[in-house]
Amino acid sequence: MATLIQRQFAVLSFITAFLFVMTGVLSLGGNRVAITSSAIQQAASHISSLAILNWMGQEIPALSATVQASSDARSNSVTGFLFQLATNIQPGDLRSLLGRELPGMVTTEDARFVVQGKGATLADFYVEYPAHPKQVADTSQLVPVVEPQEQAAAKPAEEKPAPVAKPATTNGKKVVFVYNSHNRESWFSETKPVGTSVDHPTRNISLVSQHLSEALNERGIGADVSKDDIYQQLLNKKMDYALSYAQSLQVVKAAVEKNRELHYFFDLHRDTAPRDRTTVTIKGKTYARVMFVIGKRNKSHEKNEAFATELHELMEKMYPELSRGVMEKGAKTDHGEYNQSISPGSLLMEIGGTENTLQESLNTAEALADVFAAYYLQAEKVGKTVAEEPAKR
Repeated sequence: MATLIQRQFAVLSFITAFLFVMTGVLSLGGNRVAITSSAIQQAASHISSLAILNWMGQEIPALSATVQASSDARSNSVTGFLFQLATNIQPGDLRSLLGRELPGMVTTEDARFVVQGKGATLADFYVEYPAHPKQVADTSQLVPVVEPQEQAAAKPAEEKPAPVAKPATTNGKKVVFVYNSHNRESWFSETKPVGTSVDHPTRNISLVSQHLSEALNERGIGADVSKDDIYQQLLNKKMDYALSYAQSLQVVKAAVEKNRELHYFFDLHRDTAPRDRTTVTIKGKTYARVMFVIGKRNKSHEKNEAFATELHELMEKMYPELSRGVMEKGAKTDHGEYNQSISPGSLLMEIGGTENTLQESLNTAEALADVFAAYYLQAEKVGKTVAEEPAKR
């Protein structure tokens, strides 16, 4: 024990001397380095409670006797903590070393599963790619030619899921608004990829939003759908693709000004994960799986997270394995807010991936309408609908 204390004292003495020398060098060089409280808080957040208790137990024997050593405590050593604080690399997590260098890789600081669906993995933490210019040219004057087989694909399957036992109703009020921040996201079955993007000016995720709105209205849930071509608006304003959410927020705010009854806002996207993780067959019917994404930049994200979790759990009962889970993205990740501060009923949903088909995504829109109608009916019975809390203006 004495040897251990002497060793730790020597290490701390060396670190103190090193910091003293570095501070002097930086001061002589005219540098001004400020360590903010947020930086220290972020670094300290990676230390487990068990590790802290073990450190304290070295000075308080009675405390150490009540703490069981674990791999978690060993991995959160003093040296590991100092190394992570200095390099922002988490020992034992290779993604923290490569995550900022390799496209498509996001670290655990950026995203995590709140609720993990079957088959969902850390590989699902992706980075969004902008649409390719060749696929998103101005099509305002273009009249698309729709082949007969495409018309058939655009329609939902004849067999529709059984409606909920008792139809939900919003008494004629439109309470749901469906839109697409990345409205030209498409599928390999509908268009050829250009570079890293799979987009189409008309055969895209907006068709799924349209069908979801129609399906909700059929089930007694008043819904509107945005017809805005967000990307074309960006082109017209010469704005960067990264501002898609800022542009779609203007669309959402305009919808709220027009209809103050809106309280649920669903931003539908198409993911990039492989087909084996984005597809499920339920009772002989194939669906594109759903991932709920929550942005932590929204200060009230816990409410959106709770709402998404309720939908996930209900979906698991009605359509087992259709949900891939609830994913939370942090402030470091691309946008991290996703317009969700507009309402606790605001969600971003990833519907399938590039390897799914339009029809599979339309099937999911039907299922999602069933799930939300059931949620709304249950919430009405207990008087806890999200609609009780008005959307922010």
